[in-house]
Amino acid sequence: MEQVPLSSQVSKGQACSISMKQMRINRVSTSVLWASMLLVLLFAPSISSLPTGVGDMANEGCLCHGGTSDATTVLISGLPEKFESNTTYNLSLKIESSIEASADSHQGGFRFFTKGGGAVQFENTSEVQELDDGWTHELAGTYQRQWNLTWTSPENSTEPVKFSLVGNAVNGNEQSNGDGWSSHVLSIPHVDGPPVEDTISQQTDISALDWTVFAAGLAALAFFLIRVLK
Repeated sequence: MEQVPLSSQVSKGQACSISMKQMRINRVSTSVLWASMLLVLLFAPSISSLPTGVGDMANEGCLCHGGTSDATTVLISGLPEKFESNTTYNLSLKIESSIEASADSHQGGFRFFTKGGGAVQFENTSEVQELDDGWTHELAGTYQRQWNLTWTSPENSTEPVKFSLVGNAVNGNEQSNGDGWSSHVLSIPHVDGPPVEDTISQQTDISALDWTVFAAGLAALAFFLIRVLK
């Protein structure tokens, strides 16, 4: 039987070891790449803004900008204490903030929706859009912090109507840092309908559900990394 030189065996062993190390490095590199992509997806909302409008992802607030800001207050003005059937009311959505507004750049945006009926008509339709059963700004509507509209109450319902507004005051740097958002929820009863309790609320922080989802995402990422790096 032909004898394989010891040096050749060593060379093959070294080559095999190098190949295994290279495979492990490639596997780790791939894992790191996937982990990085997952991190980007997980935190994507926090590094971008939405000047062209936002849908129902903002119904609970502008979570891409963190918790609510004490610097910002949003208001729905023009609503009565009680509404009458088939009546039109002039309303304004307002953002008041200590965050300085730039006259030549984006100043703010909003997400507005109602529950209970009625018809909404904005004064300037080029500045807003209807999206995901609500209304939000268009790009042209971000150069201001007030939007005017009318709301015509339902004709045949005496149930309360709930109005929800999320507004974000922005500093015009095209990023989420330095901005501040807040929300306002108001329920209005019908003159002949049942009264409502706790009609006004101001969201003060990210909800427990949002934190739970965030923590679950981090836990899944940690589990993924541990599995692939073993």
